[in-house]
Amino acid sequence: MREHRTVVVPDFRGRQALDAWLRGHNAGLLLQGTDPDSHPLLNGVVVAQRPGPGTLMRRWDSVTVWVDGGGDGSGVREPRRPRPLHREAGGEKPVH
Repeated sequence: MREHRTVVVPDFRGRQALDAWLRGHNAGLLLQGTDPDSHPLLNGVVVAQRPGPGTLMRRWDSVTVWVDGGGDGSGVREPRRPRPLHREAGGEKPVH
C-alpha cells in the first residue's frame, strides 16, 4: 500500500499569484483559481485561500485561491486614438 504524505498549507495571501503557485508546488500542493477551467494563475495578488494556512492536506491536493487585480495581462487596445489613417488615391484622411 502506498503511503500518502501530508503537507502543511502555507499562507499564500498577499503573494503574487505566480509566486504563490511556485511556493505551493514546492510544498507539494496544487494551486487553482475559483474556476479550474480558467487561465493559469499568473497575474494579480492572492487575497484569500481555502483551506486556510496551517491545514494538513495530502501531498498534491488542491488549494483554491482568490486573486485580485489579475486581468489578462494584454492591456487595453481599443479604441485607438488618433484614428488610423485610411489610404486612398490622392491622399490620406482619417477613418470615421
